[in-house]
Amino acid sequence: MQGKKDGCKEWPIEGESLFSYKGEPLPYMPFCYKHPDYWHVIKKETKRTGDMINSRKLFDDSEKAHPITEDEMIKIEKIHGTLLLIGAEDDVLWDTAKYIRRMELRMKERPHTCRLESVIYEHATHFVFPESMLKTMLPIGSGIFMKLAFQAARKYPKECQRARLDIDQRVRNAVAEWKSTER
Repeated sequence: MQGKKDGCKEWPIEGESLFSYKGEPLPYMPFCYKHPDYWHVIKKETKRTGDMINSRKLFDDSEKAHPITEDEMIKIEKIHGTLLLIGAEDDVLWDTAKYIRRMELRMKERPHTCRLESVIYEHATHFVFPESMLKTMLPIGSGIFMKLAFQAARKYPKECQRARLDIDQRVRNAVAEWKSTER
């Protein structure tokens, strides 16, 4: 939940899935931190790193405390079409690179008809948006916003921008390929 509660801006809903499918709650990995510790961990990591928000420790610690079960895995092998997975090693909200590698392995181990394309950038931050999308969302000052939001964008601005430009091309290519196979 987000709002204001005991000086916290966000807190976990204990015993309740955040997502549902066809009206049924989906299995989920519970957070190991309860209210108010959940927000205190985020706040402490955010201050320590200088990022706009940093919740990676929250996810890493939660998975250590509760390894993800098969029921909690997204059954990506059931996807028919193209699956484009994009992430960054320097994502400070969660370990996107680890999750992408896990999905790549899952696809190798299971039969599927999905065409998987994945890329993990060393530097791209949590906002792995195509450059054109970022410019649409923030027509003025997108580069400044990224530097204010994430330490990695301050340290590696050129690498982050190159990643966004590459993402732009990958998304365009995927959409063009999809359109060319449409019946």
